[in-house]
Amino acid sequence: MAAKLTGAVISNTTSQLLSAKRPTLQNTLLTNDNAQSITQQLAQMRGAAMKVGQMLSMDAGEFLPAEWEPILAQLRQGADSMPKDQLLYMLNNHWGQDWQTQFEYFSFEPIASASIGQVHKARLKGGRELAIKVQYPNIAKSIDSDINNLGRLLKLSGVIPPQFDLNHLLEEAKKQLKKEANYIEERAYLAKYKDLLGKQSIFVIPDIEASLCNEFILAMEFIDGQSLDTLGQQPQAYIDKTMQALITLTLDELFSHGFMQSDPNFANFLLLPSTGQIALLDFGACCEISPKTQTTYRRMASGMQAQDTNEMKASLLDLGLLRNDMPNDIITTVVDASMTASECLQVDSYNLKKENLIQRLYKQTQSLMRNKNAVASPDFDTALVNRKISGMILLANRVSANIKLKQLLAQHLTKPAK
Repeated sequence: MAAKLTGAVISNTTSQLLSAKRPTLQNTLLTNDNAQSITQQLAQMRGAAMKVGQMLSMDAGEFLPAEWEPILAQLRQGADSMPKDQLLYMLNNHWGQDWQTQFEYFSFEPIASASIGQVHKARLKGGRELAIKVQYPNIAKSIDSDINNLGRLLKLSGVIPPQFDLNHLLEEAKKQLKKEANYIEERAYLAKYKDLLGKQSIFVIPDIEASLCNEFILAMEFIDGQSLDTLGQQPQAYIDKTMQALITLTLDELFSHGFMQSDPNFANFLLLPSTGQIALLDFGACCEISPKTQTTYRRMASGMQAQDTNEMKASLLDLGLLRNDMPNDIITTVVDASMTASECLQVDSYNLKKENLIQRLYKQTQSLMRNKNAVASPDFDTALVNRKISGMILLANRVSANIKLKQLLAQHLTKPAK
């Protein structure tokens, strides 16, 4: 993929020079053809590589050309599906040769294809409709090599400074992805999540068909709904209510439950407009959050609410998002950006899109992108929490939601962690 993109950049640069235009990275790398190439390659690779692509796609329109958005959106919808003979191998191997006798209907065409497995719709002979997630053969075995290759690429690129503990981060990433590839563990997480949420009517969590589940196959109640990608097309009141619920859930996970579904990929949620509910579908990427991490995030949130630069700086250092040996200008930039971000906590209702907050933060911190000394090495659970929070904030920005962050956060600042 790198060779292909390099060739495309050289070709585009030459074309621009011949047209008496000054070549730029924007015009040579960030083209539709390159977006298509990246999308196809990551979808074929699945696993860890596709996870990276999904994160890139979360809000492509904000930092990449708008033309990339519909192309990269394919990564949120799914990977390349496995051939039918591979699917049959998995089903025969784990359910036995006569597995079809249990079903009235089984669709061999997947309704979704993700980084670890793909989902098929089926109906048992009793009439119960199921969504059956089948893991790609040997995908778990590819995790080590995928992450090792990513590590080599990062080291060769020269963008990672020596003080950054990359090896530890990569080892933690391997553990996390292997957990996601263990459907027995995901089933246990789903059950725990149901207990934590109790009877919150706005969220729907599918029931499990235990007799069809093992480490490589997860059978759940089928829920029919709309992709989270469509949220921006809904009425404003529906957008606001949905985002309020998702951000409330994220804050509850962090501050109350100490347990978080840390993957904000849009495919992990379904909208049910007829009832106003949200279905939560994927629990492979769950993580425990330590009381220490909860306390530090609470301190940082309090500092942001009060616009206390000293408290924000201390919390960022404790979370590993800043280092004491960083140059003063870098520390000042990060703290100032945190102060800018805190404006969304100063009013009763805030719209990130209308206030242009994400773009302003991007411009304010651009100098950090080019400075290797600006790279911190946070604990892995901090990285997972940040991934979830960032995903929800980018979604709120994307759909131009009006959210009551000040009110939602205030409920957690005085409550001790469970």
